[in-house]
Amino acid sequence: MEELPSSTVDDTLVRGTKDCEQRRRSIAPPDAAAAAAAGWSGLPDDLLIMAALDVPSLIRSGAVCRSWRDACNTFPLPALKQAPCLLYACDEYGPSDAALYCPSVDATFRIPFPGPPHHKRGFVFSCNGWVFAADEVGNPYLFNPITGVHATLPSVKTIMGRDEDDDHYYDDEGKHVVFDGVSRIGVIWARHEAYVRVAISSAAEVAACTVVIVHPPEHRLSFARPGDKTWTLLPDDIRLVSDVLYNEKDGLFYILHSRGSISTLDLISGPSPSVATIMGNVVRGSVADMYIALMPSGELLQVWRMRDLVGTPLKCRWAYRDIRRYVLQDCIDFATENDNNKPTNLQANDDQDDEPSDAEKDDQVSTHKLLVFMVNFETQKLVELGDIGDHAIFLGFNAAVCLPTKDLSPLEPNHAYMTDDCSVYGPMLRKDLCIWNINKRSIQNIMDAWTIMHSWLDLPAPIWIAKVLDSSMEKRY
Repeated sequence: MEELPSSTVDDTLVRGTKDCEQRRRSIAPPDAAAAAAAGWSGLPDDLLIMAALDVPSLIRSGAVCRSWRDACNTFPLPALKQAPCLLYACDEYGPSDAALYCPSVDATFRIPFPGPPHHKRGFVFSCNGWVFAADEVGNPYLFNPITGVHATLPSVKTIMGRDEDDDHYYDDEGKHVVFDGVSRIGVIWARHEAYVRVAISSAAEVAACTVVIVHPPEHRLSFARPGDKTWTLLPDDIRLVSDVLYNEKDGLFYILHSRGSISTLDLISGPSPSVATIMGNVVRGSVADMYIALMPSGELLQVWRMRDLVGTPLKCRWAYRDIRRYVLQDCIDFATENDNNKPTNLQANDDQDDEPSDAEKDDQVSTHKLLVFMVNFETQKLVELGDIGDHAIFLGFNAAVCLPTKDLSPLEPNHAYMTDDCSVYGPMLRKDLCIWNINKRSIQNIMDAWTIMHSWLDLPAPIWIAKVLDSSMEKRY
């Protein structure tokens, strides 16, 4: 690793002095925290300097000298290489930095967030340690929040094969988007509307990443790599996609369609993309927000997230009996045959002391049920799971993941940790952050379970970073 020029270190130290004491407390190891209680003057000077740095600078600081390397090693940075961490925007860190909360050490780290200030930021998604984000006009880019490595992707104007000079795609201010030649009422921001889901191949070098996006209209698929000039649209019959997943074990992308069918996408074996259907439809129509995830053992999961408006009466919310009416014959084996739709312990986002207003009830959604299915390709069925063992599921604006919880305290096995990823009512954050107990079928607000250090900003929505790339394996693009 190359040593940093002194000017870079000095600039970083100046930038890191804001809220320095707060950051020291948030990232200091237990022994340093005890020393802090007795007075900061007793700490080594190098350790005090480390506490003022953001994470990318802190990682690079170990190359300055042996003393700094030793000081750097005293910080709980190895925890960042464990999954998962929660990336979010907050007032405390300003418009260009984000907070990275690590539950395993209950610590918050400051992360530089490249691109526009948060209030102009668009769609943000994470996959395989990379963050996919859109700038103020909707153009996407990748970056690693730990190392700062980043790269641009093709312009949003090239999605769907549009010409780069197409004057009808934006209005005069570059904000109003026209889809399929039909102008929508009101201002439509490309940075919020152009992307739905993202899958990124697992690669240590950003230039080697392949990015697949789900986008309007009709939830089509396109792919590109850093350095490409345009997005490549997949065949016309690949549409109504709910989620897409990259499987590093076989190098294939797995596509989940809105009726439960699954296809594989091969982008490396031949001169052109190859798509194969491996699972047929299981329902007649869309019944939930669907995700696809891999268990560490290799089994494929479908996860269905049921949401309703906050003000929806309990008796009007979807239950098992409603889903069964849409299920194709012999396609799903449910774990229970009886569902009396009893209330769970706590409906997410329902504040018992502060009833939502009528306006909030009209435009806020909350999760009230989660179904987890194992995909049985041999029988072409989904099998509902009431227990996923020593594992937890993480959902939101991230590639859905199922991870062992043995070394991830305080994360609990047999739980699903969810952040808000509903875009039905626009880009504003509705704080649908909750934890679902798969075995007990109960739910609680994530804010009641964890002490999050800072208050959320409305944009972008909090996302799980479920895999952090090793900086020693990366090269700048």
